[in-house]
Amino acid sequence: MGTVVKMPKLGMDMDQGTVVEWFVDEGDEVQSGQVVAEIESEKTTGEVSVRQDGVVHHILLGVGESVEPGGDIAIVGDADEDVSQLLAEAGSEDGPADETGTAAAAEASGDSEAAAEANPGDTQSTAAQSSTGSAPEGSTDRVKATPRAKKLAEELGVDLTTVEGTGPQDAVSEADVEAAAAAAAEEPEPATEPEGTAPEATTIEATESERHVFAPPRVRRLARQAGVDLSAVSGSGPGGSITEADVEAAAAGELDEDATEAEPPGTHDEERPLSGMRRTIADRLGQSYREAVHVTEHRTALAEELLDAAAAADEGLDTKVTVNDVLLLAVSASLDEHPAFNATFEDDVHRLHETQNICVAVDIDSGLVAPVVRDVGNLSLTELAAKRRAVTERALSGEYSMDDLSGGTFTVSNLGVLGVESFDPVINPPQVAILGVNTIRDAVVPTDDGVGVRKQISFDLSFDHRIVDGADAARFLESLVGHVENPWPLVVAAGGR
Repeated sequence: MGTVVKMPKLGMDMDQGTVVEWFVDEGDEVQSGQVVAEIESEKTTGEVSVRQDGVVHHILLGVGESVEPGGDIAIVGDADEDVSQLLAEAGSEDGPADETGTAAAAEASGDSEAAAEANPGDTQSTAAQSSTGSAPEGSTDRVKATPRAKKLAEELGVDLTTVEGTGPQDAVSEADVEAAAAAAAEEPEPATEPEGTAPEATTIEATESERHVFAPPRVRRLARQAGVDLSAVSGSGPGGSITEADVEAAAAGELDEDATEAEPPGTHDEERPLSGMRRTIADRLGQSYREAVHVTEHRTALAEELLDAAAAADEGLDTKVTVNDVLLLAVSASLDEHPAFNATFEDDVHRLHETQNICVAVDIDSGLVAPVVRDVGNLSLTELAAKRRAVTERALSGEYSMDDLSGGTFTVSNLGVLGVESFDPVINPPQVAILGVNTIRDAVVPTDDGVGVRKQISFDLSFDHRIVDGADAARFLESLVGHVENPWPLVVAAGGR
């Protein structure tokens, strides 16, 4: 029995899902559990699999198109199954599940009487179509075609009523539209021909890029990033599937070939359309900067005790402990003392959260994500280090979930590892503050003996001035500097939990 493949919900915050790539075409056979598409939400990517063996009858959502979770994206059924009713009921361009959709479904199944009964006002045109075998010229409402085929036909100026469909149940596919457009382009100017002479049929060969390739999602992503055409790559994996090594080899070969070509400068300008995640980052942070009253304050602290404490904890505990972990202890202690910063602001409500869910900004290929280390204030140093490392590794490997990114109450963004000495971090809404951490560097400072060189670390606290004041931020930084310059009580307490 045919089924409609739905857009999955990748997390509680997901509003839209966008198709990144289809791994199957209409008419392809699929097996239960087979991944057929890659999708992208506002924060993460995922895969869509089918739940039954059969054939892909219709793809309802094209690459780059979006729909809400639970929306219809494809129809799968037995090879000889009539899925016209499912197509009519699906939320596609082929018609909603109303009286018009009922008529279209009935007509698609050949039941002209049912179609007339469902839409009596259109009986005459239905009868005309039955007698001629096609809809009135220029009308595509009753032509069986996929939404993408209809859109392409509109772009290319192809009359769908003149196109013979080769898809499931003789539906018109994109390839049929492209063939019709190519035939029209090659057709000579109308000339006087002997009556009864039929025009010569034009056969369009499938291009190399249209052939089906077998590659897992990670390989396809790598190919897109490297600009490699998978249809031109010979697969060395099981069953001829393409591996990452195949893509890398193909990319290296193309680079070598390009290097031998002398081309004038300025001919390799690159355009990069924003991905769904990048668009979401742009929208959210743009909204944050427009709506929140951003103010950033800066403080510097001596870092030698911080480094020593991290080294001692790493040596004395059973897990790997870094400076970042001890810094999170210092941030947690500062949030305890200034709870107005462990907060969110939504619907004109400043909500102070009891639990400290601290986001740790991580730079990945598709953009900046901030996975959450939950309940930091109640974790031992061993638990904190393990949790922070786990969420960071999931983010870097691309295997993070929406739960990893949801529910944060404060954010820490560390650019010190990249040598940054100062920056103005942008608040991650609906949070009210974000702490920027800069590089540790040698600085000349006053000492009891005059001057000396000491290790220093600096911080940048951006806050929403609508919610907290500058003096509050200054006091928060004062607490943070105190804990950073003397982290031993925090390390001892957290190490003994």
